[in-house]
Amino acid sequence: MELDILLTLQTAGRDFINPKRIRLLEQIREQGSISRGAKAAGVSYKFAWDAVADMNALAGRPLVSRETGGKGGGGARLTGYGERLLNIYRLLNQIEAMAVAAVQDERVSLDSLLSVVSRMGLQTSARNQLIGRVEQLNPNDISHKVSVRLENGDLIHADITERSARRLKLETGKEVLALVKAPWVQLACASEAPSEARDNRLYGTLVGIDQGAEFDEYRIALAGDEPLCALVSRIGPPATSFRIGEPLVARFAPDQVILATLE
Repeated sequence: MELDILLTLQTAGRDFINPKRIRLLEQIREQGSISRGAKAAGVSYKFAWDAVADMNALAGRPLVSRETGGKGGGGARLTGYGERLLNIYRLLNQIEAMAVAAVQDERVSLDSLLSVVSRMGLQTSARNQLIGRVEQLNPNDISHKVSVRLENGDLIHADITERSARRLKLETGKEVLALVKAPWVQLACASEAPSEARDNRLYGTLVGIDQGAEFDEYRIALAGDEPLCALVSRIGPPATSFRIGEPLVARFAPDQVILATLE
């Protein structure tokens, strides 16, 4: 199903910005005059003039300023505020498009904005993106050990600086995104004894292997079918041979976890 987004911003019950007015502002910026902008936007000069006057009045500051003189009696240009409105309208449209796509993708959790953004719009070099909430903060000198309860119930720990904890405004219950690069994830049989007590250990099942010339990508399904990827080098001594369907444990150090928030 295709859904159209028609974003309108109102103030005092009146339309301030809508798609038609945005198109007009874009053309005024492009053409350098209200009359030429109106023609390019497919509206009458009267509509354009009234729309500009209305937007300027509603905003309490000009979106479009007129320039007198020159060929044809002068022109018009967008003010800094008008430019900012065009930019924020474009960003809001991107967010709405992301939300519509998320509604139609049942793999995306709609419980929070961070979940939607991380699944639909956030592109990072870290292959693994895990959503969770801060369960505990343990400050230690200039560092913090942050315990994060993932959406699937697993618990992981991240070591970050005290300054980072303050900048992220971390507190118990706050939603965070944990990023872990695939090369940092080590795999072992689920029955293997812990090699390092501080390591995060997530248990799952091997569901796929993509072989490359230098690296193999192992795809693990954690509890709740949460995906996790590990990148294993083919150079050097051969790694343990794992089979599809085999229970595995994925290990990575707390200082290899990067935390992100939306606020």
